[in-house]
Amino acid sequence: MKINKDIIWQPFRRWLSITDIYVIKKFVVSTIFAHLIIISIAIVIDLSEKMEKFAERSAPPLEIVQYYLDFIPFITSILAPLLIFLAVIFFTSRMAYNSEIIAMFNSGMNFRRFLRPYIFCGLAAVGILLYANYWTVPETNKRKLEFEDKYIHAPKNYGNTKHLKISKHTIISLERFKFKNNEGFNFSLEQFDGSGADRKLVKKINAAKIVYQADKNNWRFIDYKYWEIGDIGEKYTEGKQFDTVINLLPKDFDEDIRIKDVLNYQEMETYIKEKREEGTGELEYYTVEQYRRASSAISALILVIMGAALGSKKIRGGNWFNIISGVALSALYIFFMQFSTSFSINSSLHPIIGTNIPNILFAFVALFLVRYASK
Repeated sequence: MKINKDIIWQPFRRWLSITDIYVIKKFVVSTIFAHLIIISIAIVIDLSEKMEKFAERSAPPLEIVQYYLDFIPFITSILAPLLIFLAVIFFTSRMAYNSEIIAMFNSGMNFRRFLRPYIFCGLAAVGILLYANYWTVPETNKRKLEFEDKYIHAPKNYGNTKHLKISKHTIISLERFKFKNNEGFNFSLEQFDGSGADRKLVKKINAAKIVYQADKNNWRFIDYKYWEIGDIGEKYTEGKQFDTVINLLPKDFDEDIRIKDVLNYQEMETYIKEKREEGTGELEYYTVEQYRRASSAISALILVIMGAALGSKKIRGGNWFNIISGVALSALYIFFMQFSTSFSINSSLHPIIGTNIPNILFAFVALFLVRYASK
C-alpha cells in the first residue's frame, strides 16, 4: 500500500509552506545521515577497543549485538545536539551555495520568516531529546551497564571512604571496604537522640575492622571500643569482638556513580530525595545530571538557529568555511559544557545555572549571527 505524502503534511499546511516543508525534509535527511555516519564510526572504534575483552570472557554474539543496539541511544543522546548543528550548517550552506536562499529572499521572504522551519525542527528536536534523555536512554543504559559489568569491567575489590546515615539518628563512617571478603576497616558508628539544640550523642562504637557474616545476616566488630553516654555519665567497654545486627549491607558501600545514567526522571527524583533524607551528601552528580539532560535538549534549538544563521551566507570558495566554523563552535560548546558542569559539581554554583552556561553563551552568539545574517 502506497502512502500519499500529502496526507502526512496536510495537518501542517496551515503553518508550513512548500518552502518550509522543503527545508524540513533537508533537515531530517541531513540529520539522519550525520547520525548514521558518526555513530557507525563510534561503534567500529568501540568494538575494536573491546573485541579482545569480548573474546577473553566469551561474550555471546547476540549479547554483543544487543549491547551495541543499546549503545546507539547512549552515544546519540551525547552527540545529537552537535550533529544536528553540523547537519544544519551543511545543508543550509549548500542551499546558499546553490543560490536557493537568495531566491527565497528575492521572493519577499525576510530572515525571520526564513527561520520558521528551522525553529519548527529545533522544537521537535528538543521534544524528542527530552523524552530520550529522561526515559529512553536510562532504560537502554541499564542493559548496557549490566553487559559492561559482566564482560568488560573487572570486579570491584575496594570501596572508598564512606559516610552514611543508616537511620534517622544513626551515622556510620568507614575508611575502606573490601568487597571480596566483606571486610571494612576503621569503622565508626554514632547514635544520637533528640533534635535541634537538644540533639546529643548517646552511643558511639569504633572498630578497627568489621566483617559481614552472610550466613547469620549480622556484623562482627573486631577490636572495638564502645561508649554509652547517659545524663549522669558514660559507660566505656572494649574488647576483641562482638556480633550485632545493624541496618547495613555490603552493597551500601558500593556507591557506583554510573547509577545516574540508568535512572529515569522519576527514579532520579526519588533517589535524590531518599539520599538527601539520609544525609549522605555528595548528591551533586545526580542533581547536575538531572539538569544536564534538559539543558542538552534545549541546546538543540539554539544550535539549529545558529546553524541556520551561519550557513545562510554565501561564501566564496564553497561552504567549507561554514563547516569548519561549525566544528570550532562545537568544540567550544563541549569545552564550556565540561567546564560548567564540573564547576557545579565541585562548587556551590546551582546546577540549573552551571548546566545552562553554554546555552546562555551560545544564545547570545545565535542572536549575533541572526542579526548579522539578516542584514
